Amino acid sequence: MVRYTQGAEVKLLDPVELSERLSAVLRSAMPWLVTISEAEASVPEREGKWCAKEVIGHLIDSAVNNLGRLVRLQIEEGQSLPGYQQMDWVKLQHYAEREWAQVLALWFALNEHLAWTIAHVEKLRLANHGVVAGEPLTLGFLIEDYVAHMEHHLRAMRLWLGSAV
Repeated sequence: MVRYTQGAEVKLLDPVELSERLSAVLRSAMPWLVTISEAEASVPEREGKWCAKEVIGHLIDSAVNNLGRLVRLQIEEGQSLPGYQQMDWVKLQHYAEREWAQVLALWFALNEHLAWTIAHVEKLRLANHGVVAGEPLTLGFLIEDYVAHMEHHLRAMRLWLGSAV
């Protein structure tokens, strides 16, 4: 499992602030994402890489998987949860063949729901421990890393699509 943040001390985390952080990423990304044309969204960064539709599709898959993890770690601490085969998920869902607007709408809706769910996590549960893809972590770290992972991919997209950060 690749980590995108070091993570803060769990006792310093607040579910509402984490939710607002995710919402802020969504709100700052959508205005420029909607300016990307269908054609631009369909061209891979370079040979062997994903196109914008597939990158956002990957972030949809991340949302789906992490929503399940977030809920499960609130229900029962100490669970061992699987990773997922990211390349296969993107390939099997054919994001590159979908309309860009449909991919964006699904990504936005799933993440708005995640932000809603995160805002309602009991603060004490952020310290719940679990194992994801063999890596021990807390629920708080899982949420922080989820947002950092999204920011990583959006920053990379902005660079290769020629949009200033």
